[in-house]
Amino acid sequence: MAASGPLFAGVDAGSTYTKAALLDGDQKLVATAIDMTGVNILAAAKKVYADVLEKAGVGEGDVAFAVGTGYGRYKITFGKAQITEIACHAKGAHFLFPQTRTVLDMGGQDTKAIRIDARGEVADFCMNDKC
Repeated sequence: MAASGPLFAGVDAGSTYTKAALLDGDQKLVATAIDMTGVNILAAAKKVYADVLEKAGVGEGDVAFAVGTGYGRYKITFGKAQITEIACHAKGAHFLFPQTRTVLDMGGQDTKAIRIDARGEVADFCMNDKC
């Protein structure tokens, strides 16, 4: 494994797809995984988490911190925190593109428009009630 430092995992349990990503201590992407969510959110989350660990050649004990987000975030019992996808979108957009001030999320159940400030914090958001 070419990763350096501690590892950090994120699992996004969406209504349609569940995704996982693993970053190293240098904030470099180590591995990703995706699968359909189906009817069992926890099973889908565990599967993509196991997939991302396998791709990276590491075990759960190598992960310093794991977070769950998305529609099914509270079903992710193996993470150390659950954070809304709105907050995650803001932080992620700011990390990748610091000048970003608007994020649009077209999800499986709704669409969100998120306004973020210069620090990557959510300034405001709105969402529809239908896809």
